[in-house]
Amino acid sequence: MPLKNLYSVNGTEILFLPGDSFTTTLVSFNFYMPLNKETISQYALLPEIMVTCSKDYPDYLKLNYKLSSLYGADVVASSSKVGNCICIKFTVSSINDKYAFDGQKVTKESIDLLLSLIFCPKTENNAFLSEDLKREKRKLIDRIKGEVNEKRTFARNRLTSEMFEDDPFGLYKLGDIQTVSDLSGEDLFEAWNNMLSCGYLKIHVIGEEMPEGLKEGIIKELSAFNRENVTDIYEVTSLKERSEVKEVTDYFDVAQGKLVMGFSCPGGDDDSSLDVMLMNDIFGGGPYARLFTNVREKMSLCYYCSSQAVRNKGFMMVDSGVEKENAEKAKEAILGQLEIMKKGEFSDFEFSSAVKSIKDSLRSYKDSQNGLDVWYTLKAINKNVYSPEEISEKIEKITRQDVIDAANRVKLNTVYMLLPKEKEGV
Repeated sequence: MPLKNLYSVNGTEILFLPGDSFTTTLVSFNFYMPLNKETISQYALLPEIMVTCSKDYPDYLKLNYKLSSLYGADVVASSSKVGNCICIKFTVSSINDKYAFDGQKVTKESIDLLLSLIFCPKTENNAFLSEDLKREKRKLIDRIKGEVNEKRTFARNRLTSEMFEDDPFGLYKLGDIQTVSDLSGEDLFEAWNNMLSCGYLKIHVIGEEMPEGLKEGIIKELSAFNRENVTDIYEVTSLKERSEVKEVTDYFDVAQGKLVMGFSCPGGDDDSSLDVMLMNDIFGGGPYARLFTNVREKMSLCYYCSSQAVRNKGFMMVDSGVEKENAEKAKEAILGQLEIMKKGEFSDFEFSSAVKSIKDSLRSYKDSQNGLDVWYTLKAINKNVYSPEEISEKIEKITRQDVIDAANRVKLNTVYMLLPKEKEGV
């Protein structure tokens, strides 16, 4: 079932997905802001500090006590890249009121708590407090270091930054250590004010019924901010093609190399690029896919080898782990499998397996409120937003020729290799 749009005024939408299969109600606030180098570190740090305290709950002990009194309600926050935007997400999940004792309005109290965290942060003199800032900076810097040390993630991020060197999408979603270190309480306060003034806000409510007073509470809170220049979330730039393939290699003290290949592919929303979804799945989406069965299994050139498509950016990535001596062979083998896709030499079994896998994956979204929330968060930049069930129906109409046509528009753009350093004396 698709979301019902209950309110849409001046860059603020309230979207409700009713369903009686969940014992909890999930409410998420999703602020979409322009993705740029100057603010990405601010919007990575901001939700982390806001979800730990507020004026009403000045430390995590008081906040945690309140959450416990709400039958273990859960509050989380995050930031992620969506199209040309950074999405700052705040989510609360709590049991439905009918399961509470003594008629407690758990859902309303949980939403009031979330509103407190978002609209009444713990600040002083137009700045977030230094002790809270230091704590969350340290945690965010540790996360950045952790992802650098996880070389598969590092290699994927490096490929993206090289491919999108002139596009904000190439930025790392957490920013960089130096910028995070330099952020002040005033910087974070300005980012908070900008988020509430300029962020395109989509609120998802997933549960049995629409919480009482939610719409009125949001309108009241937002009235304190000038929302005349709300972010345009529908403006998405696609990957620019290159006249020559870009190749970048880094050397590290690692045992296993990484080969990540970036391709330009037909881009767009779900109305124009579902053939790419199916093509990508046949090519490298699962254990039935050509990359897995051939490059990994038959040729034994990779420890792992798969592909994924970011369709709204016109971007497909092949991600593999290789021995140094097999890196070039693996690259040629991957390109060989793409040529097979372009010639339509994939089997009916591969085609039907990919259709079935995608439909099974789409069906699984209805089993999880978090899954549905993520689905609609990522789809927000589409003019027409379809439910997983609607996409499943559209997938069934895609033909072999559609897949072949999509494959023939895929072009190699950038190759990134992370290889072991040469050992001294060898």
